[in-house]
Amino acid sequence: MDTTLNQQTYEKFKKDILTFSLKPGEPVSAQKIAERYEVSRTPAREALVRLQDEGMVDIFPQSRSVISKIKRERIYQEWYVRKTLELGMVDSFFDRVRESDIDEMKKAVQELSKLGDNPRTHETSYEYLKCDDHFHAVMYRVTGEDLAAQIIGNSLLDYRRVRLLVDLDNVNKDRTVGDHERLIKYLTAKDREAYRKLLEVHLSHIIDDMKELHKQIPEMFEE
Repeated sequence: MDTTLNQQTYEKFKKDILTFSLKPGEPVSAQKIAERYEVSRTPAREALVRLQDEGMVDIFPQSRSVISKIKRERIYQEWYVRKTLELGMVDSFFDRVRESDIDEMKKAVQELSKLGDNPRTHETSYEYLKCDDHFHAVMYRVTGEDLAAQIIGNSLLDYRRVRLLVDLDNVNKDRTVGDHERLIKYLTAKDREAYRKLLEVHLSHIIDDMKELHKQIPEMFEE
């Protein structure tokens, strides 16, 4: 069995769910996945099962499989995990951060700003989120919290879908870039309490954003 092909199929399928190329509630099957990614049914079935385990696909035995709708309760849980982990790293981060780490964060913000000026598509929004994630990943790397980074990378999938939906509207780019710029300002000034407070506010935007999205596009969410 070609494990590389299995992984590639899984990653393509996952990306298409996260970027809404495959929409919540849309029917899927091993056959459709195999045709979509031009692979055999074996990697297609494995990708389907893996993403069921991650909550991205709902499989109804002897019936059908569909892309999972976004679960609001899961968003709250995923937000709590991320907020708790990142706020818990602030002291260690301030104690260990170097100028080169701050420079890396500045470059990420510059890239965010450039991407924010581009017209929004599913692909450009995905790149925007990857750049945003890179900014925050510096904290995980500097503090040595590899397991936390793995949890964040693999588990916050509904959280990421909401973030991408928000970014597709392209109305909060100034808020996002501004928050990151001020975080760097507080980091440079060694003001950890101001950094901690802003980080909590920054990470909490997702809750109000989710509520607004649910009003605008309720069909994307599970009731």
